[in-house]
Amino acid sequence: MTNTITFTPGTGSAVVVTPIPGSVKAGGGHDDRGGGTVPAARAGYACNGSCQVVVTDATATSIQHTLTELKSLVSGVGEGDRKVEGAGLWANIKSWGALVDVNIEGDSVQTATITWKGSANPTEA
Repeated sequence: MTNTITFTPGTGSAVVVTPIPGSVKAGGGHDDRGGGTVPAARAGYACNGSCQVVVTDATATSIQHTLTELKSLVSGVGEGDRKVEGAGLWANIKSWGALVDVNIEGDSVQTATITWKGSANPTEA
């Protein structure tokens, strides 16, 4: 069983990444409104998260990902259109209509931090 996260755009090819162990964070970000004098209400359920992957400029292995591949993950302007699904250790990650962003950092070993913000409800995608 592989421990991966798949990012599937509304159109185009899916990108499967193998996160660095211990870097995956998921959950939270619900749309909570009110509180105080107005009763609190949850307007929407979110499934946000992030992970880090190793970046390479050569041919990618199963745990490395090329810059071109990672740049293709970034969402365009407007509503999110990515479906995010985990497998293996991260099988509980499921997010629909997600906006995805990628931040590259590091010196000798470059890593990319991939963040997503999406709905926990597939009908909101």
